[in-house]
Amino acid sequence: MNIEIIEQTIEKLDSVVSCKIISEDNNFEEIHIVSNRNRSAKQLVRDIQSILIATYNIQVDHKKISIAEIQDDSLKKIENRLKIMSISHDNNGQKAMVKVTLDNHKDIFENSRIGINTSTNIDRMLVDVTLKTVEDAYGYEETFILEDIKTVNISTDEVVIVVITCISEGLEQKFCGSCLIKNDYKEAVVKATLDALNRFTSR
Repeated sequence: MNIEIIEQTIEKLDSVVSCKIISEDNNFEEIHIVSNRNRSAKQLVRDIQSILIATYNIQVDHKKISIAEIQDDSLKKIENRLKIMSISHDNNGQKAMVKVTLDNHKDIFENSRIGINTSTNIDRMLVDVTLKTVEDAYGYEETFILEDIKTVNISTDEVVIVVITCISEGLEQKFCGSCLIKNDYKEAVVKATLDALNRFTSR
């Protein structure tokens, strides 16, 4: 059980600024949350319990979750400078092609990938082509790889969660990103990927 990945997942919840989990023998003893007051503490505790059980099959008593509320504009999360211009997906029998185009208000970066036309593989191709496009934008070379992608239910919403691994200066690190699924599932996949990458690029 990777505590850091779980903390990053919880930090993707709306109004959560930071999360620290204290565990002993893989049992969660305390979960400390810093919130920016955008949501009530009671609702936040329920969402944390939901994401833990839905994503990691971990049940935590609400009494073990403490919420510290801080109203501070300096705690706003950093937005990724790369913006989505377009996402396309074309079917051609057993093959499919996905294309992602990003821009940074100065340059445009685009990549595409062709693979087997299954829903699972299309999801993976969307993440892979997004990772490649970000590598091109930042001048990285084979730095990122997809570890997992999953859809979970939180309250009344569906959320895409993407976990990537980054190799930098000989060190392996995992980063987690998420995005609410609204009208476009594929856009949510790309946004969740960018959200995970933002933890690396904004360091």
